[in-house]
Amino acid sequence: MSSTAIRVAVIDDHQVFADALASRLGEESDLTVVGTARTATDSWELLKRHPVDVIALDLDLAGEDGLRLGREILAAWPDIGIVVVTGAAEEVPRVLEAVQMGVRGWVDKADTADTLVAAVRAAGHGESRIPAEMLTKALMYLSAGGPAATPEQEAIGRLTNRERDVLYGLMDGLSRTQIGELLKVSPNTVRTHVQSILSKLNVHSALGAVALARKAGVSRESADA
Repeated sequence: MSSTAIRVAVIDDHQVFADALASRLGEESDLTVVGTARTATDSWELLKRHPVDVIALDLDLAGEDGLRLGREILAAWPDIGIVVVTGAAEEVPRVLEAVQMGVRGWVDKADTADTLVAAVRAAGHGESRIPAEMLTKALMYLSAGGPAATPEQEAIGRLTNRERDVLYGLMDGLSRTQIGELLKVSPNTVRTHVQSILSKLNVHSALGAVALARKAGVSRESADA
């Protein structure tokens, strides 16, 4: 095991699945599973004992809300990457909630093990892996809701012009390096702007910032109008 391996915790109330998932993740040289938990209480005890980089999180924990637990975990450890691993039917409002709170990945339990491994690995590197079709449905759901809510517009209004430029790049799917080249600034400067954007918009990921911006009606066309 590498000293830089991504540390993973599996939170799922189905012990057989949790053990199988932990075993599969443990086969990867760059991943190490620090433990499994079946309830919110067990999860807190596990996280207090072991540093964790990524959590594979079930949505329903024997009657407990997995997303609520995930939100509380992110409030305590903002740098943890959460990957939802669920067998529940897709519900667009829950997908939106997950994206806005900062979940980095969404994987169906029926997907291949390789898909799950890739999502966990990406989350460990600060990247997002949410299926494009799922994100499209979420954005369409927002669009159908009518005009953007005032709180989102107010949050966007707190951004500086340069932060808006960086946000446009994120909305175009550009990497931080590509945004830096476009704006003629260093990747470190882009990273600083992104952190400021996340703070001002009160989201935990670039994907969450993009979702909020689209909900607020932000686009290059509206900016140029």
